[in-house]
Amino acid sequence: MELIIAIMFFAIASAVCLRLFAGAHTLSEKDKELGCGLMWSQSLAESFFGCGGDIHEISKLYPNSVTTLSESGYEGSVVILLDDEWQEISGSNFSACYEAIIVIKKDTAENIYSDISDYSVPLTGNALQGIIAIINLKGTNNVFTEIPVQSTNIIYKNSVDFYIGE
Repeated sequence: MELIIAIMFFAIASAVCLRLFAGAHTLSEKDKELGCGLMWSQSLAESFFGCGGDIHEISKLYPNSVTTLSESGYEGSVVILLDDEWQEISGSNFSACYEAIIVIKKDTAENIYSDISDYSVPLTGNALQGIIAIINLKGTNNVFTEIPVQSTNIIYKNSVDFYIGE
């Protein structure tokens, strides 16, 4: 009887340990996704600032990206497809696991900086706003050209802006 109780105890303990290891692996994968997503988001934000919000210049930095432009030339999006190792792949490749996208819109500086009320300087001219999202494409069959409003696939999302003046 003691032997049966000891075997049962070790069986339960090993089942708990296996569950803990599986949970740790899932947490590790999510942490890796968030870390890599943050790096790609930072890269796109720095590209946005370095290029002055110019979508043409940003797309030159990522030669495998897919760029969409509006008629004004200021607005559009740059989509970068990534494999499961977070390496950039060709825009026509449908085996992408992740997507990094920046959507750029031009608006008046007053609208973009409407949350700033501490300064008594009137905001004139225009500004560009870039919204960056890193999206997990695993389990989906489509690539996003716009950032989805509600999506559980978004790993990280932030926005940047650049004042362009008159």
